[in-house]
Amino acid sequence: MTDKIKKIVSQIEIENEDTISNALDQIGKLKDLSDEEKVDLSSALSVLFYHDHAGMVEMIKLANRAEKQIAKFGEAVVPFLIKEVTNADAESAAHLGRAIALNGAAAVELILKAWDENRGDDFAIINLIQTLSYFRVPEVVKALPEILVASKAKNHQVRAMALNAAGRLSQRLHANLLDEKIRTKMFDSAFTLISDNNPLVRANAARALGKMLSKRLLNDEQREKLLKSYNAILGNDEKHEWDYAYIVRHEAERFLPFCKAGESLADRYKQSFKIVSKRELCTKTFHFEIEAPLLAKKLKAGQFIIVRPHEFSERIPLSICGWDEGKGTIQIIVMAVGKTSSEINNMNVGDCFTDMVGPLGERSHVKKHDGTCVVIGGGYGTGAIIPTARDFKQLGNRVIGIVGARNKDLLIMVPELEEVCHEVMLTTNDGSIGIEGFVTHALQQILDRGEKLSHVLAVGPVPMMKAVSDMTKPLGIETYVSLNAIMVDGTGMCGACRVSVGGETKFACFHGPDFDGHKVDFEQLVKRQKMFVEEEQKALATLGA
Repeated sequence: MTDKIKKIVSQIEIENEDTISNALDQIGKLKDLSDEEKVDLSSALSVLFYHDHAGMVEMIKLANRAEKQIAKFGEAVVPFLIKEVTNADAESAAHLGRAIALNGAAAVELILKAWDENRGDDFAIINLIQTLSYFRVPEVVKALPEILVASKAKNHQVRAMALNAAGRLSQRLHANLLDEKIRTKMFDSAFTLISDNNPLVRANAARALGKMLSKRLLNDEQREKLLKSYNAILGNDEKHEWDYAYIVRHEAERFLPFCKAGESLADRYKQSFKIVSKRELCTKTFHFEIEAPLLAKKLKAGQFIIVRPHEFSERIPLSICGWDEGKGTIQIIVMAVGKTSSEINNMNVGDCFTDMVGPLGERSHVKKHDGTCVVIGGGYGTGAIIPTARDFKQLGNRVIGIVGARNKDLLIMVPELEEVCHEVMLTTNDGSIGIEGFVTHALQQILDRGEKLSHVLAVGPVPMMKAVSDMTKPLGIETYVSLNAIMVDGTGMCGACRVSVGGETKFACFHGPDFDGHKVDFEQLVKRQKMFVEEEQKALATLGA
């Protein structure tokens, strides 16, 4: 053991709450640890898992901190942890297992190797199965066949843990990762054991089947088959005699509602959110077409959606650049600026978003005007102005589009905008194409040629929207801007997206996103947008971790 960590290890061994907490603080600050040092520290911290901390709240918290700290040491400590987990008691194995699972895909193969090496040791297998149940990465799917084989083991505890793991993984993994073949095997394994001679196995079988039901992993025939069985367990079917142990009845009763044959209310409103096409528009910016028929039926120009690309991501708002009600698809543009937008841009055709909420917000302010309507897009905001431009044109308005970017390579969606406008003007900061300068220079040219403007919509960076509003205000030209405030729930309940418009507090998600640009307090908006910059940078940094 190196001198660098000796003192810290000795502090952990004292088993005093304050001393251990201080040791964990010191470990968190250490840099450039060797693999040997990481293993030595993991060995010292793992001792915390082997003590009975019942009722000792602070020690339980410290054990949980130790679990997360060990996980941060990465792949270097996984072999040590797996060796420990094969010999640990159930509670300690849970801590060790979660630390292993946090290391993701790389640990799955090592666990399966340890499984082969410990086939004669039922308790080691139980702990390894439990460890696999904590994983959330797609690679753990390769362990499911082995887990289902274990559900047929002679040892009832192995059978019970295998079923427990199958149920957990059916909840943790995206449905698309489980093909029809593996779903059938999971169902058959659990259904067979619902009449096992051991009550613990029966209870875990019922629970696993219920979790598969709740994730809609079963087909109609399987659901109908399970409906009959659950009714029998609950005593609703006099033709069958089942064990009526409370825990088994509880599981059957809990999941019975999911057994309804035919289309359920949930199924009726289910959408896949599958990516049907993806194309790169420019650096870090992609156009996606996504299967979402119910959204496509309801969307109006100016409205937006809130999405989660995967089960554990944050929710972020995104503008809509188009939709096709006939095909049941919507179109979005995503520029990678943070962790979640980067995760979206790493998705590919065939991948599915975990969920999308919408349509949210109010429709754009569109009507027939006496003069020309100008729509202005900056960056990814160009996509958002296309639906509004289309509506203006359909109402008989003359529509001019202006698109601005730093250079010609960053201009996006110009052909699509040209289809819904009578004229499109381009501006680039470096003059590489179109007018050299900003979108306000193009707007000034329109004014200079004597065109009567009745309405302006600007969507893009805050400085651009403010500049447009400042320019049109003294001219009395109706101007709206789309405010990209920080959002959480998207319904106006949380208040996170509050903005000041005309001295009044408004919620961008509910009252907007379009507001009168002459009344918006842009200074306040900028301050609120910068509130979580540090946290956003830390989150983005984890992508490469």
